[in-house]
Amino acid sequence: MGGAGYFVKGLKLLWQPGIRAFVVIPLLINILLFAVLTTVLVNQFDALFTWLAAQLPGWLQWLLWLLWVIVAAVWLLIYGYTFAIISNLIAAPFYGLLAEKVELHLRCQVQSEAMTLSSLMALTARTLVREVQKLLYFLPRLLLVVLVSLILYFIPGIGLLVPGLYFLWGAWSLALQNTDFAADNNKLSFADLRRRCARRRGLSLSFGAVAVLASSIPLFNLLAVPAAVAGATALWVERLAADSGQGD
Repeated sequence: MGGAGYFVKGLKLLWQPGIRAFVVIPLLINILLFAVLTTVLVNQFDALFTWLAAQLPGWLQWLLWLLWVIVAAVWLLIYGYTFAIISNLIAAPFYGLLAEKVELHLRCQVQSEAMTLSSLMALTARTLVREVQKLLYFLPRLLLVVLVSLILYFIPGIGLLVPGLYFLWGAWSLALQNTDFAADNNKLSFADLRRRCARRRGLSLSFGAVAVLASSIPLFNLLAVPAAVAGATALWVERLAADSGQGD
């Protein structure tokens, strides 16, 4: 099964008995996040093109249509990546719990004890520490991607590669972000997870690419993020959990 297949599998898993209930809170968080981010995106996009229209001379106004298509595509990718990352940060404890339920379902196991307030608080604390670890990995590399893209942007012809660079980075980071919930539940370090994903780079990138694209579709992204968590958990169970090889 490829990356797209695991995402589709994740979407189907959300409706399984015993899993549906753990999608409710992330879904409510995503609805609020959707309202805020979409409003910001639309307002900023409108302001940008109002400014561009004022800068272009009359005989170049036709370029606005071309610019609109290009900028809209890039902004949607950035919007999708931002939506997924912020959703994962805010709802991390609930996604960790969702990943646990999905893994139990896939392994045909039953949870031995009910979730208590103390165990939920412990899960929340552990997950938040893990999110900080991931931020320390993601942020410096994201800044490097931004720096490289700014340099490439001013090189004729090469600047066209900038959207692809952002897309690849988004695919890789979302693959790590979503598979890490299951890895963390199984006490695998984030460094070890990165090595396992690197050994299956093609599969990881294809899954992450679908997650980025799905998160870029307004309204569908409300379910796309929990679906990515569920799909990444299936990927973990079937392809990554037993992979303990050495090296990158």
